[in-house]
Parts: sequence; C-alpha cells; structure tokens
Amino acid sequence: MAESLHTVLSGRYSPAQSLASRENLSIKETKTTYKLSFGIRRQSVVYQIDGNIITEGNKCDYLILAKQDTAGNDDEKWKSIFVELKGKDVLHALKQLDATLDNKLFKHSSVNEVHARIVARAFPANKADTEFEKARRRFKTKHKNCTFKQITSNRPDYIP
Repeated sequence: MAESLHTVLSGRYSPAQSLASRENLSIKETKTTYKLSFGIRRQSVVYQIDGNIITEGNKCDYLILAKQDTAGNDDEKWKSIFVELKGKDVLHALKQLDATLDNKLFKHSSVNEVHARIVARAFPANKADTEFEKARRRFKTKHKNCTFKQITSNRPDYIP
C-alpha cells in the first residue's frame, strides 16, 4: 500500500482539524468563512498551509484532504481542496492558489481529484475584461485538472 499525502503531511505537521468522519466542515479567518459539504460522511482533515507547511512566498491558507470511496482498492485516494480566504483582494488569492498548486509537495499519487477555492466577501462586479478575469482564465488553462470556484463567504460549497 502506497503512502498517502495525508500520511506524509501528518508525519511533519499538526492538522488544523484532525482526521475525522464528517459530512460538513468549515474554516474561518477574520470575517471570511468557507463551508463545505460532502453530502455523505467521509474521512477528512484540514491542514493550515500558510505559516505552517509553507512559510515563505505565495501560498494559500488551507488544504482539505477528503478520503475517496475506494471499495476493493488497497491504495488510499484523496480529494485535495485548496482554500484561500480573502476579504477582497481576489487577484492576489489567485496568485496564492497558483503557487501552492505548483508546489511539488502537493503533487502526490494518492490525490486523484484537485479543487481550488477562493472564498471572499466580495468579487469584482465587472466580468467583461478585468485583470482578475484574465488571471482566472490563465489559472484554469494552466491547472486543467483542477476544479476552480469563487465562493462568497458563508455560502455552502458542495464536493461529493
């Protein structure tokens, strides 16, 4: 059985929320809250990346690892959800997520599903041709295997 990303991380870092079976979880920083629902109970753990796993350069706030249902398979498979909590500077949030996704530590064979979330109190209203929109398109092109979403603080997100 191969070592999972969770095993690698838990050997070096203490989780912000320990591995447990849960259907919902939330992460809060200042006035911004990310609420996640799996729809079913699943093993999940939350690691603080900023200031804990990565201490220099651009990095997002949190990594949520949620165990996949892998009936009959010996290898553990995980969903990774990278979360950046922001007040308003969503362009910087994209840069932080991009840098974190590029980090070799998080490119692990046990992860078969990758998600990135910017959770903010406000997003740019004009989607026509803003700098944020251009950066968002570049991000989605670069990270093709990553599901990207912008979520307003306190709105629930659903990742089955």
